[in-house]
Amino acid sequence: MKLLKTLTLLTIFNQIEAQDIPGSQQDSHNCVLDGGYQWCESTQTCFRSWETPCYKQITAVDFCPTSNVQTCRMACTEPQCPSEQCAMRVGNCCEYTCMAADTSEVTCPPCPPPTPCPMPAVSSNCHIVQPVTDHCGCISGCPTVDCSSSPLHNVVGEGETCGGMMPYNMIGHCDEGLECVYNMGPMIADAPGTCMQMCPTFRDSWGNCVDEGCNSWNDGCNICDVNDNTLENCSENVCYMKPSQPGQCMDNHMSEPFIPQDCLTWYDGCNSCSVNDGLLEACTMMYCFTTNDPRCTQYLSSDLTQGDICYRFCEDGSQSMVDRSEDCPKGTECMPSNLDMVSYDSCDDRAFRCIPTNSGH
Repeated sequence: MKLLKTLTLLTIFNQIEAQDIPGSQQDSHNCVLDGGYQWCESTQTCFRSWETPCYKQITAVDFCPTSNVQTCRMACTEPQCPSEQCAMRVGNCCEYTCMAADTSEVTCPPCPPPTPCPMPAVSSNCHIVQPVTDHCGCISGCPTVDCSSSPLHNVVGEGETCGGMMPYNMIGHCDEGLECVYNMGPMIADAPGTCMQMCPTFRDSWGNCVDEGCNSWNDGCNICDVNDNTLENCSENVCYMKPSQPGQCMDNHMSEPFIPQDCLTWYDGCNSCSVNDGLLEACTMMYCFTTNDPRCTQYLSSDLTQGDICYRFCEDGSQSMVDRSEDCPKGTECMPSNLDMVSYDSCDDRAFRCIPTNSGH
């Protein structure tokens, strides 16, 4: 009888040893699988899903290929989403949502032609919301007025500073009947604007309101054709400072040449003229059957100013040599004035000019 009991106990112990002991099943991170644990990558710990959630790792990610283009003048922080997701911008500023990344190829059809939009009236506790610019750079719809937020505390009048690269509740907001105009030109991004009277048409790059019915517009730097509230076929003068002259319609004006401020003698293609502060004075009176390209033939030897030619070399000898690359004023650098042109010489529009070091070149 005792021998039978002993054999029974040995059989039971052998069966227990043959089974897995609790805690013996572990993964590569030593998480006890038969205890319900698994590895959490973001916290680098073992966890039980019914006790502690494992949040996906949040990292800096790119915006989705189909996300809208940011057009607001604010510095937005880098988007933070789970590593396998991308950021989809809500509107055209800093707000976004995270969504699964779409790896399909994105194509952009031609944008529809712009639609004339009436300028909405804006009260002091409202602001204009520009239409959304999609991922292809296309704009649909017209500006709207948002009066849902609390009344604005920083309302400014005509001629005062508005907008700029700062949070919405800190910038100056133009009073009723005014609009914030960014008039520092295309070279300066995110600069504050100036409150001006509403423009019934549209504005050029320097904030000038284009005259209604104008066909040829001079913004003080370049002359452009006017077509459906846009400027097209513009001349290619490079201006790094705001023009001293306001924009004007050229429909009833003869097109005038762009004469550098440091030019002393100007050749108009037939006659030579003396120049004073960029304006023609006395000219020769030769009669010419043909005309050549106009150009400056002699430059001042006085101190250079911002925008003046500091270096020029023409292989064909058509223009005088200028070598004053060390004479540019403080805060500027002698650089190519047209980076889109590649040439062996620096003649005509390829001449080097004294360009501000923070101009974006």
